[in-house]
Amino acid sequence: MIHDTILRRGDLALRPLSVEDAPRLRAIVDTESWAGMSSPLPASDAEMAAQFESIIADAHNLAFAVELRDRFVGRTTFYDLVPGLKAEIGNTIYARDVWGTTVNPAAKLLLFGHAFDLLGLERVALRCDHRNTRSHGAILRLGASFEGTLRRFRPAADGTIADIDYFSVLREEWPDVRARLEERLAA
Repeated sequence: MIHDTILRRGDLALRPLSVEDAPRLRAIVDTESWAGMSSPLPASDAEMAAQFESIIADAHNLAFAVELRDRFVGRTTFYDLVPGLKAEIGNTIYARDVWGTTVNPAAKLLLFGHAFDLLGLERVALRCDHRNTRSHGAILRLGASFEGTLRRFRPAADGTIADIDYFSVLREEWPDVRARLEERLAA
């Protein structure tokens, strides 16, 4: 879905993802960092651009480029968006040099705030490949509740059918999640 939403917190901005961002993403990822995705790493800028076109064109997606001090550092998406009800956050991937920094918690704070406070959603879900313990831990640290593992749920980048760990934050949990994320970012 084409949108004009820009979310900001300090030096971090989430702006609409564009096809022109495809080469920027290819420049900051590799096979290992891409491993949690549901498709193989695009082999060319044109293949990445085609993937971006598909993500952006989907009427149930809001796709964002993630920028830190005006430098492209990744992407993230609301997908399976059902207005007034739910969305999932996914297609998230960052440059390695921002792993373990405030980028992910700040981006999720912005996304959760947009979802609950502006879109009026009741539920925001997140998921990761069951084998991706780094992402599993990062999602738990955001304050999301682990709901379980969906067995043989989707194709993985390595060609296998992956089990997926599923998490969520509900509207009534959002104030506590927000407070913990803000406290974490202030530290």
